Amino acid sequence: MESIKRTLIKTAVYRGSITLLLFVLLWAFTDDVYQTSMITLVFNIAATIIYYFHERMWGKISWENPIPL
Repeated sequence: MESIKRTLIKTAVYRGSITLLLFVLLWAFTDDVYQTSMITLVFNIAATIIYYFHERMWGKISWENPIPL
């Protein structure tokens, strides 16, 4: 299982990249810096929280005894 510190660092790097991409795309479509900033901020706060718990959940899965599908 990954350490919490490693998961947090991975989360921050990934979210930073996605935040930049989202901002550029939204700005290209809206041409409104305020609206782009608000959408980017709200989306990324929610997505970061979801990603963190997603990674922690996957880290708890034991691949020696996989869950039967």
